[in-house]
Amino acid sequence: MIKAVIFDMDGVVVDSEPLYQQAEELLFREYDVTIPQDDWKLFRGCTEERFYQLARDRYGITEPLDTLRQKGRSYVLSAFDAGLDFNEGFRELHRRLAGIYRLGLVTSTPGELFHWIDRRLSLSRYFQEVICGGMTANSKPHPEPYLEMMRRLEVLPEESVVVEDSINGLTSALAAGAWTIVLTGSVPLTDLHQAHTVVDTLGEVSLAMIEGLSNVCR
Repeated sequence: MIKAVIFDMDGVVVDSEPLYQQAEELLFREYDVTIPQDDWKLFRGCTEERFYQLARDRYGITEPLDTLRQKGRSYVLSAFDAGLDFNEGFRELHRRLAGIYRLGLVTSTPGELFHWIDRRLSLSRYFQEVICGGMTANSKPHPEPYLEMMRRLEVLPEESVVVEDSINGLTSALAAGAWTIVLTGSVPLTDLHQAHTVVDTLGEVSLAMIEGLSNVCR
């Protein structure tokens, strides 16, 4: 029996991935770096620190990590201030699930940036528990963030459904033993084959789909 539905934030609850990419393209333009299209999937679901370290190493950027991160955060906040909003279908899905399941949010976004988003969109009111980047010793793709959320919601892995959109997030959720629904759009469909169910929009997620996951072969 499913008792909890746990959401990733970026690309699932909020439509932030295009804004991140817009901000990051502007940042890397300062260093004459153009990110190859295939590389973007490597960054989805990363912690902020891991993203900037990976980008710095991968593209030979010599700027100190803290400076690069501060510049990137400035670009991100400017992009968010201009256009951040909920992902299409999230609030309708929340209305269908609220009162039936325990709801949690697990994001790799650091606490400071999450709280900025929370003040803008009041995300916290949609969830019983929230875990941000830095609140667990290990981040996605390690299973700890989802296992900690299950502990807080007092549910077992087999009683939990995770809604994700990134390779790191899917890997984390599967390693935690959860059932998984993956939303397309952030990474190529071919990289999501391990998910139990794949949807193109949140509007496709129904109570019947959620309850039917327990009948899917792991």
